[in-house]
Amino acid sequence: MASLTYSDLETRIANHLRLPTSNTAEMTKIGAIANEVYRDIGLKYPNWWWLRKAGVVNTTADVTTGTLAATNGSTGITFSSAPTDSATGKVISVTENVLDSGAFYRIASHTAASVSATLDAAYTGTTVTTSAFVVYQDQYSLPTDLKYIREIRRYGVVPLLQKIGPEEMDRIKAYDTSVGKPAVWTVRDFATSGDPTTAQRLIVHPYPDDTYRLELSYLQTLNTEVSSTTRFLIPDDYIQILIYGTLSRAYPIMLADTTRGLYYAGLYNSVLDQLVATQRTYEDLPATQPRDVYRRFYHQQRRRGHASLRSLFGRFPNEP
Repeated sequence: MASLTYSDLETRIANHLRLPTSNTAEMTKIGAIANEVYRDIGLKYPNWWWLRKAGVVNTTADVTTGTLAATNGSTGITFSSAPTDSATGKVISVTENVLDSGAFYRIASHTAASVSATLDAAYTGTTVTTSAFVVYQDQYSLPTDLKYIREIRRYGVVPLLQKIGPEEMDRIKAYDTSVGKPAVWTVRDFATSGDPTTAQRLIVHPYPDDTYRLELSYLQTLNTEVSSTTRFLIPDDYIQILIYGTLSRAYPIMLADTTRGLYYAGLYNSVLDQLVATQRTYEDLPATQPRDVYRRFYHQQRRRGHASLRSLFGRFPNEP
């Protein structure tokens, strides 16, 4: 099947309006209207089947090789054996820290194969010269075209990964230092904090101690502004909806012809109805939802002290 590019659609729309494609100013107007219609269609359904994509995030094994030197009140730390990969953004636990035991620190900067690293704030623990340590990576960059995640799967493991809110993730990490296969996840911030043009960040817990494959099912963002040889993500079987939608707005705006505008608005709505009807064939039928083990454990007074997520997610609960 031939794929219509933006230029193909722009030419067809210009032909309907009887405008020469050489008229740059008018073509710019057509492009702006077409992209507005495209965004409006994208907002019609948050779960369009033609925006669904798959991806993979592999977690990173923990780092324990060598020893660590850290001074109370200083942000600088020194490894006896340089980590092969950059530890920037990862968390570190200092085994012999008895002054502020249980504290996890975030590494603000580190160059791959370097013995020196900098923490995001002053080290509050016991000054050590040859302490054992563990470095974990619990945050991962997501695909740059990601709008939001539909689900994350780990095949062969029960229960499935569960999504929680960022604040709830913070509360769990404040008291639970368990490690192992990720069991819960959330999305927060970006690869460059505060910069929405960079990749979003996936946060998982427990802290991964090895390489685990996480398969993503997600919705991609619309590729606006579409121009030149790129194409809209709407399937070609329904791509005429952009022609009709653009003409329904272009006739009144550019040619003051409301009659033709209403005519093409009717065609637009007809194709939109077909698009929605097709969307419903891609949606799951109503089903009985599995028992929410995670929330039952944490929110029905079942917690006893500082329980670890490993004991929860590594098996089925025995109680009914």
